[in-house]
Amino acid sequence: MTSATRRQFLALAGAAMAGASVAGCSIIGGGDTSSGSGPSKIDRPLDKTRTLVTYFSVPETDDPDNMTEDEENSTHVVDGKVLGNTQYVAQIIEKRTGADVFRIETAENLPLDHGTLEDLALEQQEANARPELKALIPNLEAYDTVFIGYPIWWYDLPMPVYTFLEQHDFSGKNIILFSTHGGNRLGETVGAITEKLSDSTVISNAFTISRDDMENTEAEVGNWLDSLG
Repeated sequence: MTSATRRQFLALAGAAMAGASVAGCSIIGGGDTSSGSGPSKIDRPLDKTRTLVTYFSVPETDDPDNMTEDEENSTHVVDGKVLGNTQYVAQIIEKRTGADVFRIETAENLPLDHGTLEDLALEQQEANARPELKALIPNLEAYDTVFIGYPIWWYDLPMPVYTFLEQHDFSGKNIILFSTHGGNRLGETVGAITEKLSDSTVISNAFTISRDDMENTEAEVGNWLDSLG
């Protein structure tokens, strides 16, 4: 299947998925269609000194003025600062939990033009690529619980997140997932991560929110965090 044909196929599949749900709504848990079957709650209260929030996010501009529709879709502006949607969720979790934060970044800068970034993401997915990361978590052994956040790209994890998962040892840790999406909820990402991190405990109660519902993020994240206890 050529890239153009695959893009058309995925677009049609995405439209069908979106049509089967309420357009623009946010989903807290229950949005995954995969076989992830971990517990829905952590077995003890979060210890902020032993909790880490990690995330991958690519805001397509840092200029809050005169944004294109694609740039607005990928960002949320807070006090004049442009944040990626997933980055914004990560900051709310950081604020609520007091946890440390680690941003997942690629060694090479990603393009910020929407069309170019979209094409690159699809090329990497088709090649099952593992883009090199700028850095790894230097002290992962210090944490018992790790939040992992990501946007849904082409109905899957961004390929740099696969690199991140494979280059760290999460054995014995609680893994809590959160994502942002444009209509595809969590896709099958919870099941994919659960399978890949088989020696850790992946909490099934993952959070995802639509880019169209970002104004409600703080309340939604708060309710979700409460449900994890």
